[in-house]
Amino acid sequence: MYYAKLFFQLCVWLALLACLIWYGFRAYIWLSTAEPITPNTAQETRSNVHWLDPEKPLVYTVSASQTLSLRVLTNAIFKQYSALELTSELTTDYAIEYTLLNDSNKVITKHTYHHTSKLALDAEQQKVKQIIENKTSLAVSSGQSFYIKPEQLKQASRIALRLIPEDQSLTGVVVRLHAKISNSVDDKNRAWLKLPVQWRERTINYHTIGVNALSEQEMNNAVTFDWLKLAPQGIPDIDFKTDTLYETLPYHILSYDFESQHIALDKFYTYPNFNASFRILEKSTISARIEGEISNLTLTWIDLAKKLPPKILTIEQAAPNRIRVNDVAPGLIIISSSSVIQTRWWLNDDMPVLPLHSYYYAIDSNLPAHFKVTPNSDLSIEFRGNKGDSANIEVFDEQQRHTVSFSIKLEGLESTFDRAIASDTLRLPITEAERFYVRLPSNAHTVSITGHSMGEQLVGVKLQARMRTFNYQQLLCHSICNLTVNDFTEVGAWFSQKAHNDFEFAQQQRLMSVRIFESPPEPPPEMSFYTGYDLSEKLPRSNVALVQNQPNYFDLQQPYEDYQFRPVSIEDLSLDSLEPSLAARFRLIIKSPQVPYYTEYKLSELNNNLYDEIRAKQAVLYSNIGKQRHWHKQRLFMLKKSTPLRLVFSQRPHSIVLKTYATTLLDEPLLIDTQLSGNIVEHLTDEYTIMKRRYALVEQNPNDAFMLHPSRSALYSYPAITIPINNDVKQLQSITIESEQDIWLSIFEQIDEPQLDSDWWRDEIH
Repeated sequence: MYYAKLFFQLCVWLALLACLIWYGFRAYIWLSTAEPITPNTAQETRSNVHWLDPEKPLVYTVSASQTLSLRVLTNAIFKQYSALELTSELTTDYAIEYTLLNDSNKVITKHTYHHTSKLALDAEQQKVKQIIENKTSLAVSSGQSFYIKPEQLKQASRIALRLIPEDQSLTGVVVRLHAKISNSVDDKNRAWLKLPVQWRERTINYHTIGVNALSEQEMNNAVTFDWLKLAPQGIPDIDFKTDTLYETLPYHILSYDFESQHIALDKFYTYPNFNASFRILEKSTISARIEGEISNLTLTWIDLAKKLPPKILTIEQAAPNRIRVNDVAPGLIIISSSSVIQTRWWLNDDMPVLPLHSYYYAIDSNLPAHFKVTPNSDLSIEFRGNKGDSANIEVFDEQQRHTVSFSIKLEGLESTFDRAIASDTLRLPITEAERFYVRLPSNAHTVSITGHSMGEQLVGVKLQARMRTFNYQQLLCHSICNLTVNDFTEVGAWFSQKAHNDFEFAQQQRLMSVRIFESPPEPPPEMSFYTGYDLSEKLPRSNVALVQNQPNYFDLQQPYEDYQFRPVSIEDLSLDSLEPSLAARFRLIIKSPQVPYYTEYKLSELNNNLYDEIRAKQAVLYSNIGKQRHWHKQRLFMLKKSTPLRLVFSQRPHSIVLKTYATTLLDEPLLIDTQLSGNIVEHLTDEYTIMKRRYALVEQNPNDAFMLHPSRSALYSYPAITIPINNDVKQLQSITIESEQDIWLSIFEQIDEPQLDSDWWRDEIH
């Protein structure tokens, strides 16, 4: 009986063990054959792609003048496949028909490009080539691409892409389009500095690690060009988004109804109190294609040098829907209209005017924007929100310990120029950008920005950064610079930063696309005064010059002083009618083309023999009587090259102005470095002063000044340098100026109250 029970127990245990082994084996098979799931991370780069349609082509707008080439990237989508099919090679054939169109939508050329695409079966390929739509993974082929060369793009303003299926196994094809835009063909450093920090790191990693390592020439090419991701007309959410060509997947597939109306993205949209603008860098004819009533359109020219008042331009109708304005001087063009009008602009009929844009993160308490920052760097933070909205800025160290925080209230003034781009491409009103500056402490590592909105519209934020010790490098011209200078790279003050959780904003469609327009400069609300800085102790070598100083159009008329002159002719001199007080102060400056180049006379020294001599020499005369006396007599000091000049200040002026001159015509730009020293407001301010600057001054003007010296008169004026001293400087201690060439200069301070001896350096009458 005992052995029977033992045998029965043994059978039960064996049965249980067999069941356990069976189900364990089944579980192992199930786990080993399960499809791996790739988690979404913030480090992934998601790319929006679009279904190609055999009937309705996708239409993209391109700029033939700025696009060096186009790259069309496609991936085939397979039907659902079985495990048996995975053992064989799955391929499919399809073709892309691309049509190039001109401004009138006429076909320039049409071509067909054929592809054979293979299903990506490798596990690593699947990890990065997974296409997701409605949270369902689809089978995707390896990517195919082809280029459209610039020769084909001539005269083209649009490209239409259409799918031609050639295989029943094809479910569809998704596409994305990149335009190759040149930053600078000659200077790769310029392109490199324009890239955000994250893009620089990503490009370096791609090009220098492992099998992706490229040659130096290929590396230079990669950072010299931007690849602009284009969006089909009418596609929401992805307008203007840029990315490098070397993207990782997965894709997020988008499909939309193209029957709905949309506003072309390259058009300027205006209506009452909703203006637009663009700059003209050199004298040119401007033209536009217009949709709307031409008589309701107004164009205003603004002189950015502030010497001439705004002027209404005369519009010429060149065709039923075409307007033109001839010979427009460099400046700012303001477009306004009394009704809804859409315009697209060209310079000299062939250079399209492209609107500017920017992106903001829509933040709230549930989704703040997090940025990784560099210690001891400075931040420029722009907000757009309604009145009463607020934002919090919190700074953390590397261990995520809170170090400092700031609270900001927004004024919410509605902008009459900037506008938001809605998901259906409509232009919507938006508030003015409100900018604040933060100087980070030495232990800063992360910045978190949270918004608190009083209404439905969320607070938008954009963050830019700079190292406070970096130079700000700028070209300066007498008008508007449109030049490229060898061995000098302009370096902007601020560089845009991508949020650490940028993927979350993109995933939740919380990126605000904003079209940016430049508003005209406003006259200063208060009068200020300029006083010359006495350099006689620091720069003992000096001379007197006659310098043209055209006033701003909005400056109040002040009584003329004895040191102010105007060009005259002998016939203009009505000397007999001068009052005794004027006659005593009268001076006549004679600039002669022969030695002596300069002579000066009092009224009592003038006679007929002198007049005959002036006529014989064809001399130019300047006198200090009459109106429109824009030539000022002033003392200039010589600064030798590579010799630092340090000036100490007892108060904080509004700005410091440097006027520089050369006695010879230079073949290269004049290079000047300036550095400020003072007590700086720590942390949050609404203004910011750049402490280190480097300028390249170009466009020497031989007609704006001349030396009052008998043996030499040549003097070439350069553009004035204005260094603002903002409210983030508690006390200005000093400024150091250094030039790479010998120069003559005068330095002014902009102050609130005039000084009794402010014109000592001008009044050189003897």
